[in-house]
Amino acid sequence: MALSPTFPSASEVEAFCAENAGKEPLQLRLKKSKPPQFETLLNQLEVRSQMSERFGPLIECPGYVFPPKSKLSQASSCATALWRGRELGLTLTKGSRVWDVTGGSGVDTWGLEMAGFHTLVTEPDRGLAALHVHNSRILGTEREVHGVASEQFTPEVPVDALYVDPSRLDTDGKRVYHPKDCFPNPLVELPRWLEQAENVWIKLSPMVDPDEVLHWFPNVQAVYLLSVHREMKEVLVHVTRQPNLAPGRSAIDLYPDGTERYRFAIDPQAQKPTLDHPRTYLYDADAALVAGRGIPTLAETFAMQQLHPDSRLLTSHVLHTDFPGRVFQVDGIHAPFKGDWPNGASVVVRGYPDKADSIRSQMKLKENAEHYLLATVWGETERGFIAARRVGA
Repeated sequence: MALSPTFPSASEVEAFCAENAGKEPLQLRLKKSKPPQFETLLNQLEVRSQMSERFGPLIECPGYVFPPKSKLSQASSCATALWRGRELGLTLTKGSRVWDVTGGSGVDTWGLEMAGFHTLVTEPDRGLAALHVHNSRILGTEREVHGVASEQFTPEVPVDALYVDPSRLDTDGKRVYHPKDCFPNPLVELPRWLEQAENVWIKLSPMVDPDEVLHWFPNVQAVYLLSVHREMKEVLVHVTRQPNLAPGRSAIDLYPDGTERYRFAIDPQAQKPTLDHPRTYLYDADAALVAGRGIPTLAETFAMQQLHPDSRLLTSHVLHTDFPGRVFQVDGIHAPFKGDWPNGASVVVRGYPDKADSIRSQMKLKENAEHYLLATVWGETERGFIAARRVGA
């Protein structure tokens, strides 16, 4: 299929971005005189000025062209794309043929290629499909691109695995998270995908419940909860043709280069922790561990208690500097909206009914990176403000 429109050269992109650095898109659109392929050039300027941390390695690749910012809302970061390629490499051999069912922005395809896989891409948006062809040439990869919906396509040459990132926008452009509302619908398409290959990896919304994932998809081998800089990004599910009575569940936090800061195995059968009042140290688990329902496993691993079922905070008299999350040393406990906070404090809410901004406003607190106010609950119904300092930040 011919997908060969022209795109700006690397020198044209660099010249446009250098000339217009710091300028607003609306300001540039109002200009009467615009260069050829203005919208594409403007897209590159916006990505470079607003998404450099997310797409750094690709931004640094001369000639690589990004789609409009509106097409990048669901795109993986380079960090998660690189990690995913390496993770698939633990199951597949280098040179395996992977079908990227939902090509999209192409970041995930790049991650698969960086891991040494040959990629087959289906993408119904002809503009995005053309970008895949262009960027494949820039990257020097052998990417087979088909501008067609995956439901209407069957590979002529067998593939070794499939990767799927279903669109989480409905027909009205609203964000959805349940797989049944995504396109393509993985609940419907999975049997056909498994006819094509033994291994299927599906990227899901960071909002999905990992327990529900096991009900949605048969033969789950592993569920990965991915975060970058402790911010939850996605849930990745590995499905095969073979059943697994004890699928793995891991919370993983990544550095910007896609390497793991930690990988923590979560035991869904771990017992709920006992409850206790605040002790010497408080522990605030990272987002991926909370999303993966990992609080019981953390409490069991580090011999900790939890303040309250509504608070994810754990507590102990023992300092654990290797805890996957923030560690605080308690300085004092105050009744709500009481206490002396002369230097201000960063407000963290865990199970408390008021929001952080509301507390900060009522207490007239300045932001302070050294001192913290933890608004939380413990015991049966006891609420309070805990003065604390960060340990090992």
